[in-house]
Order: sequence, then C-alpha cells, then structure tokens
Amino acid sequence: MPNKFKVFVIIGMLIISPMIGAKRISTPMQTWSLQSACEPKALRYAKGFCEGAIEAYYSLMPNWCVPNDITHGEVKRYVMSKIQQAPQSPSIRIPAEEFVWQIISKKYPCK
Repeated sequence: MPNKFKVFVIIGMLIISPMIGAKRISTPMQTWSLQSACEPKALRYAKGFCEGAIEAYYSLMPNWCVPNDITHGEVKRYVMSKIQQAPQSPSIRIPAEEFVWQIISKKYPCK
C-alpha cells in the first residue's frame, strides 16, 4: 500500500510542478506572427495553429453578432484572409486578439 501512495504523490508532483512555474506571457501575440501560419499554402500543423488562435480569440469576444447561418469555418477563413492583408512587419504591433475582434465586428456589426 505505501508504494502505491508514493507513486500517486510522484505523479501528482510531476503534473502540478510545471503549472506552478508557468507564467502568463506578458506580450500578447502580434498579428504579423500569425501570417505565415495562416497562409493558404501553410503546412497542416501551422494552419491548425492559426485556426486555433483565431478560435481562441473570437471565443472570448464580449459581443458575438455573427448571424446563425454563418459557420465558424467561414468566419475563420474570412479572418485568415484579413490577416494576410495586415502589415507584415514586427515593428507594426497589432495584437492578434484585437485584430480578430475588430475584423469580425466590422464584418458582422451588432445592431
């Protein structure tokens, strides 16, 4: 019985330890850093990263006024196309979260 307890304690420590040391990134992701991942010819993994980032950002939007007949895929493709049109320079700092919210709010304004 004591050996099983030790195993549970060790597993618990291995799971919890990284979470204790994890810190929030102080600089938000910039729009230009998503551009290569959001390219139409991007690798599957990069495209998954792009789509996941976009979904994460719009899932946090305080006002979601996209019509019910518009799919999440359509919204992602639209945002991805707009990311490609954004300035492509690290010196132009546009937080990706704000960019996604603005693009969606302009396309689908709340009435």
